[in-house]
Amino acid sequence: MGLIIMNLDVILFDLHHTLTAVKEDVPSVVRRICMANDIDLSIYSDEQLESAFIAADTAMKKFQLENNVDSLWGGKAEDWLPFDRVMFEHLGLTALSDEIILKIEEEFKYEVRDGDYEFFRSDSLETINELRSRGYRMGICTRRHDNPHSLIERSGLLDLFETVQWSGVIGYAKPSPYTLLVAAKEMGINPQKCAYVGNYVNADVEAAIRCEMKSILLTWANPNEGPKAPNETIVLETPLDLLQVFSSRS
Repeated sequence: MGLIIMNLDVILFDLHHTLTAVKEDVPSVVRRICMANDIDLSIYSDEQLESAFIAADTAMKKFQLENNVDSLWGGKAEDWLPFDRVMFEHLGLTALSDEIILKIEEEFKYEVRDGDYEFFRSDSLETINELRSRGYRMGICTRRHDNPHSLIERSGLLDLFETVQWSGVIGYAKPSPYTLLVAAKEMGINPQKCAYVGNYVNADVEAAIRCEMKSILLTWANPNEGPKAPNETIVLETPLDLLQVFSSRS
């Protein structure tokens, strides 16, 4: 490749399907947890579940704006109760108690936040450690409602990232540049001296462009995203390809 980015000090990363992969998809997790609580969702297709998720997400975003919630809203299971109910009612399950819905949400949050549902790929671990050895400062900016520190700490990487920013709230979450700008400010670095690495053009690349960071797209999880990238975006396949882009700063 032979491509080297000059005069950049900081590399910020997305997590999900950029540095991390998952053991199973969300519909599978939801079905499994519901089955353990005597709710059989096997009769519903992935498409039906996705439609229910979209209905809940639409209601949630409306609530977030109408109630002017802060950027870290959504970290508590009880935040999700009315929107989980929207999801279940969309599937025709109208008689579930608040107690069972809350229990399901608590178990879901544990799975995706504190369990082994999401994990750092081996090539991501190798890349992060090598980039640090080459003198780059790094941080995380991710679109999610739950604090990702547990995931990062379990992987032994917490000391390698100077800042970890997250939000799933509309207006704060990518493609808003909010988390990227907060990260740059916390690190005391001009955004133009940062690169941002993600996997979706309409979220990650757009957020990087809005705050004048260099945008880098990894396509290993979403190969169809590559052709959508603007010309100024560097398109790579895997995390290890970053090592061909960022030479040693020593």
